[in-house]
Amino acid sequence: MSEKTVSLEQKINIAAYYISQRNFPYDKLCWMLSERQLFVENNKKYAPEDFVRKRATDVYFSSTPYDILCWLIAEIDILLGKDAIEKRTKLILKR
Repeated sequence: MSEKTVSLEQKINIAAYYISQRNFPYDKLCWMLSERQLFVENNKKYAPEDFVRKRATDVYFSSTPYDILCWLIAEIDILLGKDAIEKRTKLILKR
């Protein structure tokens, strides 16, 4: 592995750790991951809430472990740049 790859993996691990320390409920993590996945799939356009809800339900019932959800969220945040996604997530978490 190159240094750049290791560095990226370390950044993701650190970001995942900080997400896990915020103790989000499992369903919020499912929502956050779903929203990010759809954001990527839709060429950086936000998906309608119904689409996110459907995806979040699928993620929830997949029983993905908490730490894996944190890692996947961190991965997308790091790769896309956190600012654009974080603004939208703050709106969701206020609900």
